[in-house]
Amino acid sequence: MDEMRGSKSIRLNGVTTIATAMGAVALGAFAIGALAVGRLAIRRILVDNAKFKSVEIQELSVTRLRVAEVTVSESIKLPDSTNPKIAS
Repeated sequence: MDEMRGSKSIRLNGVTTIATAMGAVALGAFAIGALAVGRLAIRRILVDNAKFKSVEIQELSVTRLRVAEVTVSESIKLPDSTNPKIAS
């Protein structure tokens, strides 16, 4: 009788181990797929010179900006040139 209980326990442990391994493989495959999709999106932006129709940024700090063409739909406020926080 004890032998039957021991064999059921071993079978249950085996099934649990296999199920855990399959879950880990599925999770890893999902993560690799997500990384591949992200890589393709970034490559398309960089290689194909993607163009954005609109971009809205609440706060932006830029050290160097190169622009070929700018269209402004609302007024722009530039900082005062006498502001001591801004270094030339």
